[in-house]
Amino acid sequence: MLAAALATVALLPGLLTSPVADVKQDTKLPILLPSTLKSDEPQLFASGAGTKKDYQFSVSTVEDCGANACSLAFFSAYKGMKLYGTRKATLANGISGRYLPLSCGGSCSPPSIQWVQKGVRYEIQAKALGGKKAFVAMANSAIRHGHRR
Repeated sequence: MLAAALATVALLPGLLTSPVADVKQDTKLPILLPSTLKSDEPQLFASGAGTKKDYQFSVSTVEDCGANACSLAFFSAYKGMKLYGTRKATLANGISGRYLPLSCGGSCSPPSIQWVQKGVRYEIQAKALGGKKAFVAMANSAIRHGHRR
């Protein structure tokens, strides 16, 4: 009999502490991140990069991943970018967002959710997170938690 894998919850403030500290030196954008990420992976690694007008954080199953196969989640922000997609999502504080399900063509793009606050487009992409409800919950966590100091 096969045992079912139990989903664990990674506390993102702890996992992303070092990358957030590094990126805060490079970006002027408020860093909005959810508090947790559900995963069945035993060990996770995080990295980040940023400029004055954007930032990106990646959570993966391998240190220095660099490839799609080991990427688990991606959090980004871009100043001045607009929402795209047609599937609307209502988020915390009355914010309108867009949910994009898994899409495959020549390659596959993981599901994502995005929203705009104060002229900055925030986006969360993740593999195996679940459907729209799970993405809305993560976006709401990021919005409610506010800027990472």
